[in-house]
Amino acid sequence: MREIQEISINDEKFPEKLRKIKNPPAKLYAIGNVALLNKASLAIVGTRHITEYGTKNCEYFAKKMVENGIPVVSGMASGTDTVAHKTVLEYGGETIAVLGGGFEHIFPKENLGLFEKIIEKGGLVITEYAPQITVKSERFLERNRIVSGLSEGVLIIEAAYRSGTSVTAKLAYSQGKVVMALPGRLDNSYGVGVNKMIQEGAKLVTNIEDVLSSFPQFMKKVGKTKQQKQIALWDVKEEYKEIMEILENQTLSAEEIVQQTKGKNLRETLNLLMNMELEGMITQEMGIGYRKEVK
Repeated sequence: MREIQEISINDEKFPEKLRKIKNPPAKLYAIGNVALLNKASLAIVGTRHITEYGTKNCEYFAKKMVENGIPVVSGMASGTDTVAHKTVLEYGGETIAVLGGGFEHIFPKENLGLFEKIIEKGGLVITEYAPQITVKSERFLERNRIVSGLSEGVLIIEAAYRSGTSVTAKLAYSQGKVVMALPGRLDNSYGVGVNKMIQEGAKLVTNIEDVLSSFPQFMKKVGKTKQQKQIALWDVKEEYKEIMEILENQTLSAEEIVQQTKGKNLRETLNLLMNMELEGMITQEMGIGYRKEVK
């Protein structure tokens, strides 16, 4: 386990934004770059069952936020959160993940590699729960007030009606945050929630300019983009060869890949899969598994 910093509400490192919300956490447990706690940021949230439409647009907005120097906050859950964090890391940006349990119970377990990569790439993972506290559904809802509280505004990608994402939107409104939503597809249940939010006052956004127009503090950063990383070479590193051979002409879950490796454990395999995905060698299809990327 990496070093955990404990930041009480009276600590100068504790973000002022969180002190002002209703029921602020008494303490934060943090691993990574705690300086991000006091940087202006935006949150990206949405359903765990993200569609192809949602994935494409989540990647667009996350990438554009990186290009404009905006840290992205999310909850490291499956679906939207995962897409947001991974995209930020891919383009060299800063991200904060807020957990719904303690550091000894990373959830979902498939995101152990993402957890490690966020820290390695200068990001931050935080929770209000002590390391031994387990994950429960109500803790995810409690976590959401921190996701919205840390950010200047919340962008909602997709959401079902009366979902956990809609709870985050309500919390954001109560905290005086700007709530934005991508218009949802009419033929998909995960478009229902965002369209309802737009009807009730969320700002409809279709591009990054729509987002930036609500935040003068970010507008000055337009054009001052970070150097994006170069596309990885397609020669296979020795440490990746075994997995690449396993994925030849098939799509497998992380557990299935572990079963076919020669002695690798799940944590080690997930870390390799994360690196390979970031380097453009493989792709993860939500709910299906990993496959080799087509050149």
